[in-house]
Amino acid sequence: MSQQTNPVKTAWGSLRKGFVAVAFFSLFLNLLMLAGPLYMLQVYDRVLTSQNVDTLIALSALLAGVFVVVACLDLMRMRILGRLAARFELNVGAPVLGAAMRRRVHGEAEAGENLVEDVNGFREFISGTTLTAFFDAPWIPLYLLVLYALHPYLGLLGLAGAVMLTIMALINNSRAREPMWSASQARGRSDALFSISDKNAELVQALGMKSDLLRRWTSLQAEAHQHKTRAADRVASFSVVSKTVRMGLQSAILGLGAALAITGESTAGVMIAATIVLARALAPIDQLIGQWRSFLAARGSYSKLTKLTEEFAEAPPNLHLPRAFKSLDVKIAQAGPPRAVNASLRQIDFGLVPGDVLAVIGHSGSGKTTLGKMMAGIWHPQRGEVLLDGSPMSKWNHEDLGKQIGYLPQDIELFDGTIRENIGRFSVAIDDAEVLRAAREAGVHEMISALPDGYETRIGRGFFLSGGQRQRLALARALYGDPFVLILDEPNSDLDAEGEQALRDAIMSAQTRGAIAIVMTHRPATLQAANKVMVLRNGAQSQFGNKEDVLKVNRRNVLDNPTQSAAKKNDATTADETQISGAAQ
Repeated sequence: MSQQTNPVKTAWGSLRKGFVAVAFFSLFLNLLMLAGPLYMLQVYDRVLTSQNVDTLIALSALLAGVFVVVACLDLMRMRILGRLAARFELNVGAPVLGAAMRRRVHGEAEAGENLVEDVNGFREFISGTTLTAFFDAPWIPLYLLVLYALHPYLGLLGLAGAVMLTIMALINNSRAREPMWSASQARGRSDALFSISDKNAELVQALGMKSDLLRRWTSLQAEAHQHKTRAADRVASFSVVSKTVRMGLQSAILGLGAALAITGESTAGVMIAATIVLARALAPIDQLIGQWRSFLAARGSYSKLTKLTEEFAEAPPNLHLPRAFKSLDVKIAQAGPPRAVNASLRQIDFGLVPGDVLAVIGHSGSGKTTLGKMMAGIWHPQRGEVLLDGSPMSKWNHEDLGKQIGYLPQDIELFDGTIRENIGRFSVAIDDAEVLRAAREAGVHEMISALPDGYETRIGRGFFLSGGQRQRLALARALYGDPFVLILDEPNSDLDAEGEQALRDAIMSAQTRGAIAIVMTHRPATLQAANKVMVLRNGAQSQFGNKEDVLKVNRRNVLDNPTQSAAKKNDATTADETQISGAAQ
C-alpha cells in the first residue's frame, strides 16, 4: 500500500477553511434565530400590557430586518457548501478514475460498482441540508442555556428532550446500517446485470435471452428493494417517533410554561418564547434522524472511495528513460493475470531487434493474449522480466512507455469523441500530420475521408461503424506516434481481403522504419509478413526462431509422421503446424 497522502482525505481536508466559514455563518444564524423568541417575549410581556403600538411597530421592523439578515446568511452558507461540493468532486474525480483503472488492470474490479454515483452522492451530501444540520447541532446547548435562563425547569425539560432524541438517533444509526449495506450490495448486482445486458442487447435478442434476463434482473431488484425497504422502514419509524416526541415535548413545555405562569414564577411571554426556543433546539436532531439514510449513504461512499484510492494509489513516477530503439527481450519464468492462482505462461525466453516481425501462434487458451499484455506493459510477470532496451518495463514511466507501444487488443473499444481524437489517443496536443500518417498506414484514410465530417466525425452518438472499420481505426491508433513496439492481438479477426492487405502493408511499413512488430494470429496470410515465429503450447514456448527454420522443423515432423498427423487433424499441435505450413505457401 502506498504511503502517499490519500487524495480523497486530502480533498476533504482542503474544505476545512470553507467549513470554518460555514460554521461562522451558522453561529450568527443561530444567534439571530433567538430574535423570534425575544420578539414574542416582548410582545406578550410589554406590548400587550402597555398597549403601545409604536413599540410593536418598532419591534416588528427590527425583527423583519433580522430575518432579512438571516436569509442572507443562510443563502451564503448554502452557496459556500455548493462550491465546496463542486471543489471536492473536481479534486477527487481524476484520482478516483485513475485508481479505478489501476484496479481494473489488476483484475479486481467489482461488478456493478458505480464510483461516479458514489462521488456524486457525496457531493450532494456536502451541498445538501443534511450537512447544515451538523453545523446547527453544536448550538443546541446555546438554546438549552436560554431555556434554563428563562426558568430552570424549562431548561431541564429541554435537556431531557435533547438527550432522548440523541439516543434515538444513535439507535437509528445502528439499526439502519446493516440493511443499508445489504441494499447497496444487492443493488450493485442488479446494476451489473443491467449494464451488461444493455451493452450486449443484440446478443441477448439473437439468443432469445431477453425474458430470462429481465426475470433475473427483476429478482435482483426485488432483493435490493427488500433490503432498502427494511432500512427505510426503520429510518421512517424512528423519524415518526422522533417527530411525535418532539411535538409532545413542545406541548409539554407549553404546559409547563403555563403552569409556571399560573403560579407566578414566569410570564405568558416566557411560555411562548420557551416553546419556540425548544423547537429550534430540537430541529437539527429531528432533521438528522429524518435524513439518516443520506448520511449513511454518504459515509459509505466516502469509505469506499478512500479504500479504493488507498489500495490502488498512484505510484511515484519512474525515472524518464530515453526513447527505446535497440531491443525487446522477454524472459518469463512464470506469469499470469494479476491475482491469478495458476500461471498461464512459463519458460518464455526470446529477444527481438529493430525490423523483426514475430508471429505468435497457438491454439485458444495457449497464452497469446496474456503474453501480449506482458509485452505491452499492462501486466508484469510474477517471475521474470520484459525488457525494453535492457530496462524492465516495470521500471519505465507509464506515460513514456505508452508512447513507445502500439497495442491493438482483441476486444476493440473506441471512445466517445471524434475519429481524430481516437487516433490521436486523446492527446492534449494532437499531431494532425501524425494522425494522417497513421490513418494512411492503416489503410483507413479513404474510408474516413468519405464520412460526412471526415476526421471530425464523432463516434458514440448514433454513428455506427462495422467491426472491420473499428479494427482498422484501432490499428491507426496503435500506429500513432511511430511506436517502437507494435503488438497486434488477432488484428485481422474482422477484416476482409482489403483490410488484411492494409494490415500486412502496415506491418511491413513498421518493419521498414525499424520498429518491432508482434502479431498474435491464427491466419496464415498474416504470417507471411513475419520473419520470426514462436509457437505457444499450453502457456510454454514450444518453438522460436526464424520462420524458415521453424517451417523446416514442422515440415520434417509432418513428413516423418504423415499418418499420425492425419489422425490428429484436430489436435492443437497439428493446427499450429498447419498454420505455419500455410504461411510458407
